[in-house]
Amino acid sequence: MKINSVLIVEDDMRIANIISKTINNEEGFEVIGIAQNTTEAKDLLDSFKPELIFLDVSLVESNGLDVLKYVRQDLNAFDISIVMLTAAKDSEVIQEAMSYGAFDYILKPLAFSRLKLTLARFLQYRQRLSAQQPFEQDDLDELFHNKGKLASQPKSAVIINELTPLPKGIDSLTLDKIRKVLSDNAGSAYTAESMSGCIGTSRTTARRYLEYLLSCNEIVADIQYGTVGRPERHYLLKEKLPK
Repeated sequence: MKINSVLIVEDDMRIANIISKTINNEEGFEVIGIAQNTTEAKDLLDSFKPELIFLDVSLVESNGLDVLKYVRQDLNAFDISIVMLTAAKDSEVIQEAMSYGAFDYILKPLAFSRLKLTLARFLQYRQRLSAQQPFEQDDLDELFHNKGKLASQPKSAVIINELTPLPKGIDSLTLDKIRKVLSDNAGSAYTAESMSGCIGTSRTTARRYLEYLLSCNEIVADIQYGTVGRPERHYLLKEKLPK
């Protein structure tokens, strides 16, 4: 697995060291430095090019948003992802962070499960971008809107994603939609086409998610034959095989 380098910009060294330890314990990440102010951050950015930055706004006699602007305007680096990790809740700050392409925004006090979720989603995000294959509209919707899905996810989905990062091509929100359809209609079987109508995606996308759930042993599949004899898979929750 590729190791993603991480820069932490945080003026409280106690918090910075805790964040650093948490990140270094996650597979696929390595903290390359800690900066306590914008000057140190810019020096480290000039020497290294991290894939990911965790950035506080309120730094010693400086504003962390200056680092965000430096990355985008001076370095012209749009391949560096930046996660705001701050107590700042002002709409102006949030809007500015979003306008400069912040990957995520985490409020203090820090919940470590939330930090780990961001790391897992970052890996998924990078895997999607590095895949040498054409993107379909469903793929682009998942990629571009991924950052806005966390608030609407049920806690169960957050736990799953935190412990087991989803594979390339599988998005947590779409996965939860399919789970909900199956759960709300326990005993009913769905084809890829009928499921696509329920969740508003293409048949190909619905089949990919159903096959993923099948591989995780969450659902079962039953082969049925249509009127012209073409076999078709019907998916449903375990213990609910159609008669």
